[in-house]
This record gives sequence, C-alpha cells and structure tokens, in this order.
Amino acid sequence: MNTGICYLYGAGTYYSDDIELPQDNDMVIAADGGYDFLRKHGVTPDILLGDFDSVSSRELIERAGDSGIPVLSFPKEKDYTDMYLAAEEGMKHGYQTLHIYGGCGGRIDHTLSNIQLLSHITEKGCTGGLHAADSVLTMIKDSSLTIAKGSISPHYISVLSHSDTSRGVTISGLKYEVEDITLTNSMVLGTSNECIGKDFTISVQNGTLIIIIGY
Repeated sequence: MNTGICYLYGAGTYYSDDIELPQDNDMVIAADGGYDFLRKHGVTPDILLGDFDSVSSRELIERAGDSGIPVLSFPKEKDYTDMYLAAEEGMKHGYQTLHIYGGCGGRIDHTLSNIQLLSHITEKGCTGGLHAADSVLTMIKDSSLTIAKGSISPHYISVLSHSDTSRGVTISGLKYEVEDITLTNSMVLGTSNECIGKDFTISVQNGTLIIIIGY
C-alpha cells in the first residue's frame, strides 16, 4: 500500500490553472491529452499512457519516451477509457487515494464514465476524487466519511445514491440531518445540504453514495 496520492490528468476541461504539486511519495499519471496540461505547468508525469488520440502531437509522445518517461501505448479500439487505464495503473502501484483532473466537461459520456470510474475505485476499497467545476465528487460504500470543521469551506454538500438502493443513510453535523433512511438512485432528496460550522459525518450501512462537495 502506498500512503501518497495518485494524481490522474485527462483530456477534459480544466476549470482552473491551479495544479496540485506532487509530494515525494505521490504519483502523477498523464492520460493521453492530460499530458498537454502537465507540460504547460512544467510537471513531468511518472507515467504517460493512452491511445494518444487527444494529445496535441504524437511527436510529444516520442520525446517523452526519449526523455525517460515510461510510455504505455494502447490501441484506439479498446474496451476501457484512458482514464480507467490510468486509475488501474495507479492502484496497481499500491495507491489507495486517487484524484482525477480533466475528467469532466466536453463530452457528457466521458464525464459520466468518470463518475462510474469513481464507483469502480470505491469498489476496489480505494478513495477517489473527481474534480469538476467548483466541486469535487467522491463516493463511499458501506462506510462513512467524516470531515472536520474548518478543514473545508463548501457552499453545499449533496448526497445521492449511486447504487439502486442505499440503506441506513445517516447525515449528522449538517443543516439537514437524517438518521437511518433509505435513498434510491431515482431520488434527489439529498441535494444541497449546508455546513453549519461543525464536524459532519455521512454514512451508509448498505449501498454506495455519491458525495458532492461544492465550492
């Protein structure tokens, strides 16, 4: 197990030029066109992979390989997205926390597939974060998430069921609290909760919840 963070950069929309600079025990993986964003910010990925249909120039891939960056090339006709392959690579290296950038915007199917990828990461017992416009999405399965007061300052917290049914859902420490309720993936009951300056906990006994932290 690796205690660092694996940062995954894709070819989707970037809503800010801010970039999380990796620490010594972190890993950075560029998924295809995400390499352009990293080059713009002077960050060298630990791995570059994809079918390379969205990177600005194939010559950049050749230069990356010549410079010593490991390059994993996949055919365009494949079963999995580049971001899925990047997440699998990160988990293969022992990372249990994965943050996805450039995974939203543009084609809606790519955004939805990355939300599905969050579910896959969660199923593997890892923690994923999908960074969208002014929000971060994460998921929990049969577990809980506690966030200490002052550690973040969100405008809203939304809790939705990703699985068909999520049983034993409890939310405490937010403006709207619930205890041991059932949510389904056709309900919108958990939209737009609010922080009230306290530690808050979201838990589910059986099922998978999408948690959206909006800034």
